[in-house]
Amino acid sequence: MASLSKQSITRLATNLLLISWVFLGSAPESQGSTGRSWLQQPSWAGTDQITDRRPALSRNRYTASPFTPGSNNLALDVGQIFLMGDLGEYSDSIGSQIHYTYGVSDLFGFDSSLGYSDHSDGKFSMITLLAGLRTNLSWYDKVVPYLVFGLGFYRPSYQQLVSASASATGNATATSVAPVLFGVHLGPGVDLEVTRNLFFGTSLTFHDVFGSTRYTADGKLLNVGGTYTSFFLHAGVTF
Repeated sequence: MASLSKQSITRLATNLLLISWVFLGSAPESQGSTGRSWLQQPSWAGTDQITDRRPALSRNRYTASPFTPGSNNLALDVGQIFLMGDLGEYSDSIGSQIHYTYGVSDLFGFDSSLGYSDHSDGKFSMITLLAGLRTNLSWYDKVVPYLVFGLGFYRPSYQQLVSASASATGNATATSVAPVLFGVHLGPGVDLEVTRNLFFGTSLTFHDVFGSTRYTADGKLLNVGGTYTSFFLHAGVTF
């Protein structure tokens, strides 16, 4: 009887193993809480799976359009121009510029602008064509503080009154001196993403226009160039 019991136990164990093997081999894959089959290989086991290795914060940044890599950002800047140094004899005034930024990476962007301002009822005006490097200092949710440094061309225009004795026509006339000068600019700013395609911000930029001298129509030397600061508000679109 004892021998029969041992054979029955052995046969029963063998049948259970066969049934378990058949069940595991033919049962449908069940989904776990992560949405992956418990029989499926983990993501690190296979070579045919592509894994996004960027941190979650970086992936979130790529979904935000303004100033992200590959984005084109066009803005209109309007604000106050504060003349300094040799230019301080002219009055401060409102200025404006068209601003374009191309996002190169999360950290850097190509920055360019075309601006104009008029001072002291036309006695002095400035046209600027600037290009530089934008550095995004950090990403706080939808707020991006940044720093811009660049070079550019400045065309200050000085209106000069030529006396009647010095004028070729014998009458007092107005003439202008408008040289093209080189300069640098540097300043901080901050942008806020309002929507995926709309942003708003402000910037404070210091400009140093390399000085030079020019002759006026009556033969006098005029010092041109100088320094000034622009404080702009801007609104723009991303495409």
